Amino acid sequence: MNEQLNAPERWQARCKTHGLLVTAPRKAILTALLDQEHSCDAVALLQHARAHHPGVSMGTVYRFMRELEKLGLAQAQAQPHGRIRWRLRKSAELSDSLEVSQLLGQIEDFLHDLEQLGFAERQAAPSTETSENRTLRVLHQIAERLGYRLTPQHRESLTT
Repeated sequence: MNEQLNAPERWQARCKTHGLLVTAPRKAILTALLDQEHSCDAVALLQHARAHHPGVSMGTVYRFMRELEKLGLAQAQAQPHGRIRWRLRKSAELSDSLEVSQLLGQIEDFLHDLEQLGFAERQAAPSTETSENRTLRVLHQIAERLGYRLTPQHRESLTT
């Protein structure tokens, strides 16, 4: 129960840390998510959020949830023949940076192998974008091109 104490404020701080603007509708959406025991779809989320702030719109729910998902703060769960359901990640799940670093290391090793075989060559990075952000952006573009959408996953959930 103590974990829920001040939970909205902790989540608002997390959002601000990631550069998100925390408006009244977004606060209502966060509160609605925290009130739910299970993941919920956008319609249910909208209904619960409107109890906290009547001005919340469906577009705001979808945009905010996609932003949270992109940042790894929320997880989307696709339902067969149903709507996508979202849930906020628990504190323990928010430390994905180690896993991302491991993934980047594996990709770099693979590219180095390709370089040794003559199928790739190293070039200077022209942008100021961090290597990790650039790699994630490229991975998202590849997935989109192939008809997929990458979703952050916690390592433990992949092994069970």
